[in-house]
Amino acid sequence: MNKTKKILLTAMFLASSIVLSRFLSIKTPIITIGFSFVPIMLSAIILGWKYSTFIAVASDLIGALLFPFGSYFIGFTITAFFTGLIYGILLYDKDGFKVDKKFIIKLLISTVLVTGVLNGGLNTIWIKITTRGASKVIVPVRIAKQLVMAPIKIFTILGITKSFEERINKIKVDDQA
Repeated sequence: MNKTKKILLTAMFLASSIVLSRFLSIKTPIITIGFSFVPIMLSAIILGWKYSTFIAVASDLIGALLFPFGSYFIGFTITAFFTGLIYGILLYDKDGFKVDKKFIIKLLISTVLVTGVLNGGLNTIWIKITTRGASKVIVPVRIAKQLVMAPIKIFTILGITKSFEERINKIKVDDQA
């Protein structure tokens, strides 16, 4: 895949992530439910960790600057960095893409790490810091949200990747040419 195609895909995934997180998500003071994980995970599968990490961080920064939801806090950008990194390292396969047992295991591991450790752990800490420790309300709601979102992420990405497996491989084959 040439540099121009990578830049275009990066721009498309970045714009999609911003739109999904800032305009097409359900926001409350305690939790946000959305599908901004889809372009980040797809960029990880197609482009690798450098691009998925850039997209996750840039999406957080641009979204916070242009379409703020509360005040900016760097902790959420740190979480975005590690989200793109984990997805990129675990989901990218330079030899081609196939929805098989190996991919499903990597998808499960990456989703547990991101939803459990990053979103459930780090983001909960960031929210406690920014809300001055309203933990009695925050922690149970966030645990419930992560328990609901983990299977949604897994089945959404499985459905998308299974439906577009041939197209993803065509893009990746172009990358090797």
